[in-house]
Amino acid sequence: MAKRILLVENEKNLARFVSLELQKESFIVDVAETGQEGLKLTKETDYDLLLLNDDLQDMTASDFAERLSVFKPASVIIVLVSREELAERLEAIQHFAVSYMVKPFIISDLVERVSVIFRGRDFIDQHCSLLKIPTSYRNLRVDLKNHTVYRGEEVIALTRREYDLLVTLMGSNKVMSREQLLERVWKYEGATETNVVDVYIRYLRGKIDVAGQPSYIKTVRGVGYAMQE
Repeated sequence: MAKRILLVENEKNLARFVSLELQKESFIVDVAETGQEGLKLTKETDYDLLLLNDDLQDMTASDFAERLSVFKPASVIIVLVSREELAERLEAIQHFAVSYMVKPFIISDLVERVSVIFRGRDFIDQHCSLLKIPTSYRNLRVDLKNHTVYRGEEVIALTRREYDLLVTLMGSNKVMSREQLLERVWKYEGATETNVVDVYIRYLRGKIDVAGQPSYIKTVRGVGYAMQE
């Protein structure tokens, strides 16, 4: 089945070129010029991936992702960000996006990035299905079909990367090294940052842990991470 992509981009020429190139690769592409229009489309349609301009006319990509998380948690997002704004916005982007592209970029590079991310997402989903990942841990519950995580009855709004990291840890009955997590969770996207796993563990703990209670994730010094008994 063809993958469906939403491109939210107010630069009309760029949106047209990107859309055409993605369609040549048999992706189905919808285009929105504003964040509000994009949010409306995400309520009406299930998209496999979202391409967001970081600086829309009516909101930033971070604003968009925050509103989207209310009704479509764990969405797969790539942000298109200008080189001038990257340093200022990178940390915020890493909280919700699986990847980003710096403008100006070569469109074929973007198409390739989209393709490898889809291969990575398919790998994680198939891996979860084949290994029969546990759907509960302490009072955490995972809906594998809808990529949604609950703590008790509360929905925990995780990004897709955080979700992938959590289910990978839940699916292992041993401590996983940083290298193993990079291979499983970032498999097709060539993550090279030495601290990327630690950064995302911190993000994940910040969302699933409860103040005053033991963390769900245990740090094994010098080795890696595991779910906490």
